[in-house]
Parts: sequence; structure tokens; C-alpha cells
Amino acid sequence: MKKFIILMLVAVGFVLTSYSQKVIQLEEAELTFEPTAQVVFEDYTNGIVRVKENYAKQFQSNAIKFLVENFDIYRFMREAGENLDQYDITVKSSNGVLLAQYNKEGNLVRTYQKFKDIPLSPEIRNQVFAQYEGWTMTKNKYIAAGMEDGIDKEKYLVHLERGKDREKLKITPARASGIGVATIEKY
Repeated sequence: MKKFIILMLVAVGFVLTSYSQKVIQLEEAELTFEPTAQVVFEDYTNGIVRVKENYAKQFQSNAIKFLVENFDIYRFMREAGENLDQYDITVKSSNGVLLAQYNKEGNLVRTYQKFKDIPLSPEIRNQVFAQYEGWTMTKNKYIAAGMEDGIDKEKYLVHLERGKDREKLKITPARASGIGVATIEKY
């Protein structure tokens, strides 16, 4: 009898939960794309462009991708009014600079970027602080260069402090060095 009552309560529970769910019809959603930041032309003759970011460090988190998505080289070529074999563009933000070279077809040829106080990736940060336990990073610079939209060479120049002791490190990430997570050396 006890089993029968428990079985009946379970059956009633399933029936009640199936009736308690309603289907809600939603209205159609419309998606639009709005650029997340603005590229402002400053000096056409020298190819200097400034970035207005919507949030801090938006440009430096992936500068090449940002340039490809937000910069219209063809508009720049039209407004510059010159027919050159290459166009050198300098994109500046509050934390650094990206130098980009385009050919006359509007294709990205090479890039060079330099930023200050950029966060280290978690893997590199963990490796540095495992070797320099108790040290504090006071400042750093990120320098990278590459062909087209890739990065071929990159390094971090990091300044560490512990009390009165100071260290300067040059960190080359594994994708540039091919060894472990990163190569760390004093400079």
C-alpha cells in the first residue's frame, strides 16, 4: 500500500508539472551592427590616425584586428588624393601606437606596434611570478612586428621591483620563440 501511494504522488506530480508550463510567443528580433569605436583622421599628408575607444584598452587588446575591422584604407587613399606605391599609416591611442603599411591595392603589408602597460597573458604572468615570487611588476612595454595581419616577432619588456631591488626582463612568448610558454631573460 505504501508503494502504491508513493507511485500515485509521483504520477500526480508529473501531471501537474506538465500542465504548469506554457509556451510564450516572442516577437521577432532585429540585429544591427554598429562599430565599437571610431577611427578619426587627423593628418592625411603624414598618414596619422587617432582612435576613439569605447572602453579602456579596446585598441591595444588586438590592434591589428581593430585596424582591419575599423579602418577604411580605400577612403584614406581617396581623401589623401595621391597615387602611391605604399601608404604608411600611424594609428595612435592613449597607450601606444600601431604603424601599418599598405600597398597600392589596399592590402596590409606589414605592421609594427608598441604599447605600454599592457596586461600579460595568464600563462606568461604565471611563469614570471613563479620565477620571481614576491616581486611586483611596475611597468611594461609590448613590442610586436609582423607581415600582413600576423605577428612574427613579439616581446615584453618588464620592470620588476621588490623593496629596493629592481629587475628588467625581456620576455619572448612561445609563439615567437617556440620554447615552452615564454623565454625570460634579463636585460
